[in-house]
Amino acid sequence: MKTEWFKLVIYTAAYVMSFVLGEAGLSAPSGLCLIFAAAFLYLSEYRRTASLMNLRGMLALGLLGGEGIARFQLSRLSTDWTLETWLSFYLFYLIFDLSAQLADHTGAIRSARSGDDADRSASCSVVPDPRASTASIDIRDVGGVPGRSATGESAGADLRFFRYAILGLLGISWAAFLFEARRLGFVPLFTVDTPHAYSYFHVKGVHYFTTLAVLTPAVSMLYLAALRTHGLRPDVLALLGLLLPIILTILMVSRFQFMISVILAVFVALLSGRRYKLWQLLLLLALMIAAYVFITIERAHSVEYLNGIFEMKDPSTPIFITQPYMYIANNYDNFNVMTRELTVHAHGLRMLYPFVTLSGIKFLIPSLAQGFPLFVTKEELTTVTMLYDAWYDFGLIGIAVFALVLGLVSGRVTRTCRKDQNPFSVLLYAQLAFYYLVSFFTTWFSNPATWFYLGISFLLYLAYACTVRKRRKK
Repeated sequence: MKTEWFKLVIYTAAYVMSFVLGEAGLSAPSGLCLIFAAAFLYLSEYRRTASLMNLRGMLALGLLGGEGIARFQLSRLSTDWTLETWLSFYLFYLIFDLSAQLADHTGAIRSARSGDDADRSASCSVVPDPRASTASIDIRDVGGVPGRSATGESAGADLRFFRYAILGLLGISWAAFLFEARRLGFVPLFTVDTPHAYSYFHVKGVHYFTTLAVLTPAVSMLYLAALRTHGLRPDVLALLGLLLPIILTILMVSRFQFMISVILAVFVALLSGRRYKLWQLLLLLALMIAAYVFITIERAHSVEYLNGIFEMKDPSTPIFITQPYMYIANNYDNFNVMTRELTVHAHGLRMLYPFVTLSGIKFLIPSLAQGFPLFVTKEELTTVTMLYDAWYDFGLIGIAVFALVLGLVSGRVTRTCRKDQNPFSVLLYAQLAFYYLVSFFTTWFSNPATWFYLGISFLLYLAYACTVRKRRKK
């Protein structure tokens, strides 16, 4: 516990130093302070848990690291931050970390009282042992006790479940894509000189199912882990489960869908006990960059167009630096614009938007789905941080409550993942890790798509649990 408090003291000191340097007009040193804090917090969590994807560490890298990059203020769109902006980002991580500690500590006490020894680490992975005789794949901590897996008939049933899940996700996503392509009359990849074609490729309600493809590579990695457990080689279905969703994201010219597909698959693989060699990681990175650049080119945005929007202080800055920088930095400046210009809060309507949309209530009570003005530096740059809607709803109180809830949930999910024998808990954990890592990008938890993916993952979790329960009864 002393180590935890020391960690937060270092975080606070780095943050205060960044604030002082920023107020003195020293942008680069201000940013370096926050980047140091992000790296320090991540490494502290890694040393504590031996997990590369510890949720507290991932949020530090994504949110605080992104804030450090933003503090360099390389664009003319960047302005001095308000005190509310500084306080929001500082308090959010502080409260999140403390509440996650609380959930972790409370869970540890309960485990100790119940005699449960499965809580020795804060990481989770699927590492089954085919020599054991229980009916499901075990979730355990890295370097912990051996896991258990199904053998014989139940092993075959497990593999069938993964096959049905992959086929179901592939069938739904491709059928929805073909429906959209037929209804809209075009495929974004094959449009010529049409900027934002990817934005218009959207049939209301159907597009959720098209983008369901992003979960398929991750499920395929779970399937590969199960095959490896039973001494079986990868089959054609596993390969199709990895490739076909990627092809779909390229056809849609969606960089985000491509990135989440690949990153979720890698996260699940790591959580499943997979170890990669350096050359494999470098090859994967090279392929991701190549695909990202290809998709960007196919969006038909010229370099002149992008440079004109980004308004870099140094116009000679290469576009391959400018674009990723602005995709991170400007989101914080958009948040800053909101804290300066917002006069009336939304009182929960923005954070509740996924519930209003997915439940269909917005059709019964249209006023609940009313639009709110978006406060941004420039109308073309509309991405924001994960905190944007929490502030929009209730200001600093919204930030504090959001951090508290998210921290408690994160602590709970981590402990559940460590003890649960359901492999789809790893899929849920991996999604949280992804959202935290890219917390600089958008308001993930007031986005209907986020809850749709989590909901489908939870349905797979429940379905798998039901099949295991039925086998045990037999």
